[in-house]
Amino acid sequence: MNQYKKYCLFLFFIILMISTIIMSAPRFLLYSSNYQKANAIILLLGPDFTARQKEAYRVINEGMVDYLIIPAQNKVYRIYNEGEIKYLSPNLSAKNVSRKDIANSPNYYEDTHLEIIEARKIMSQYGLLSAIFISSPYHMRRIKLIAIKVFDNKSGELYFVPTSYEKAPAKFWEMSSADWKKVGREYSKMLWFSLYAPWTN
Repeated sequence: MNQYKKYCLFLFFIILMISTIIMSAPRFLLYSSNYQKANAIILLLGPDFTARQKEAYRVINEGMVDYLIIPAQNKVYRIYNEGEIKYLSPNLSAKNVSRKDIANSPNYYEDTHLEIIEARKIMSQYGLLSAIFISSPYHMRRIKLIAIKVFDNKSGELYFVPTSYEKAPAKFWEMSSADWKKVGREYSKMLWFSLYAPWTN
């Protein structure tokens, strides 16, 4: 095989590998796990918060949790068997959590990381050991990555449920330019977290 044919074959395999990675990128982000009854739902903020709330209420109506926690707003709700939801933290403000609210959190921590740190702190205050994380579908792989780090690899007590009320195509030919932007942002955030995570507690 001459040098030109070797070059063409090498180039073909490179293009094939890159194409496969790109085509698989959306599907890889769409992580979800089976879930069992847990102490709390951790509801994370985001652009389509209504879709996430709907999923949280669906899980609540199944009787699968006793608490609803929105860590970015320092809000905790107790859920009773009759479906009653009681706000437990009126002494806490509804403002979004900032880096100065979380001790020793450097400026380079990403927002979801801060939310999950706050979730762990709130769960510890209430003696809660297990949680169901709810967010947008493309966010779930990153949320699992961060949660396992923050909760010290206790993945058996953590469950990950993407909202079913938000569109998130897995097939690349079904995706819009807006979907590709979401996927690109997720990978950049995952990369950033992976770079600084080894230096976090």
